[in-house]
Amino acid sequence: MSPKKTPSKLPKYAEKRLRPFIDSGISKGIFTDDSTVIQLFANFAKDPTNKPQIDALGGMKSEIAQSFVTDAVLIDLTSILRQKRYTAHVDVFEVAHRTVGINKGNPRPACFMIGQAVIEDTDGSVMDSALFRMSLWDAETAIADDVEAGGTYSLSVSCRNLDAEVLDLRTLSGITSFKSENYDHSDRSELLKSMFDITPISDLDDDISRSPTDYRLVEATVSYAGVQNSRAGSQFGKMLLKDDSTMTMEAIESGENLLLNCITSTSIASRFGKYSRILALLTTKDNGEYGLSANVETAIGIITVAPPVPETSVGSDDDDDDAADYFNNSDIKTIGDDEDDEEEVVEEVVEEVVEEVVEETESETEEEATVEVNTESNENPSPAESDDDDDDWEDW
Repeated sequence: MSPKKTPSKLPKYAEKRLRPFIDSGISKGIFTDDSTVIQLFANFAKDPTNKPQIDALGGMKSEIAQSFVTDAVLIDLTSILRQKRYTAHVDVFEVAHRTVGINKGNPRPACFMIGQAVIEDTDGSVMDSALFRMSLWDAETAIADDVEAGGTYSLSVSCRNLDAEVLDLRTLSGITSFKSENYDHSDRSELLKSMFDITPISDLDDDISRSPTDYRLVEATVSYAGVQNSRAGSQFGKMLLKDDSTMTMEAIESGENLLLNCITSTSIASRFGKYSRILALLTTKDNGEYGLSANVETAIGIITVAPPVPETSVGSDDDDDDAADYFNNSDIKTIGDDEDDEEEVVEEVVEEVVEEVVEETESETEEEATVEVNTESNENPSPAESDDDDDDWEDW
């Protein structure tokens, strides 16, 4: 059975009520035609959770059912019209799909992005490149299914404060979608250096982040990077960083902490091998008796050393274990005393830090419920005209 096609027109009752809002959206450059609002209407009408109520009201040919759906569409439509629309040209540094709230019994899919954006107004004016964050929740996460770190895209967004240090980009219900594009963005390292002063690791204790977006920028060498398993069964990235402020004779002789303990995404931790030199944008936290730790939001390689690739050897029946071969193997890694001690500390605190980071991120953004729209479906051919416009909706 072929899927139903979206009608090309709104029912007469809905058309009469929604027309002023559609025309306003077109005049403001939010819509180009009626198709987005028609799709909003269709999506609500065909949602299985709404079908019992629509059937009870007499089906979509009934004016009272059309009124019910129209009221629902107006809730989202008036919200869209209140927001200023911009076109964002984005260079995505990191994208992470997660499920948050599992431990609280309220799991929610989420997607978090960070990168650089050039904002274009509807009059064609363009802002300078800036750092952006974007959070998607629940059904909206689907619009980022094909978004990749390192990709460049254009999308319609709203933004409450274009003067903020880090832009908080938000979706426009039913309108926002990521479209791949070729766009000449600024150098990532230069952008970060223009926005943040580089802070020595030894000074981070005196300048703890006050919020999940109160960033610090460090230029450091990777002492360790890898993927770890949490007690809950999930995975996270761990990095240990050193910089010039921690590699001094005074620091060594005083017994000070020589490493910055970091948690991060598995993607970031897998990009950099030991001795890589990176710019890391991070937030810091004081974990009491365990001291300072950090959450790395994004990292840019200055000198990138590839992580080691595990070798797969094929044995034979004639191979015999030889202890001498093991101890003579020049590839055996020697772990320094300071690195070993710090890894033990990270293992003890990482569960606590991961939970706190997720909880802060979850409580940071409260999104209004939205009706998901796939604008590509507007390309479906229109059904044949009929004498009664409402006939297209009788199957909905």
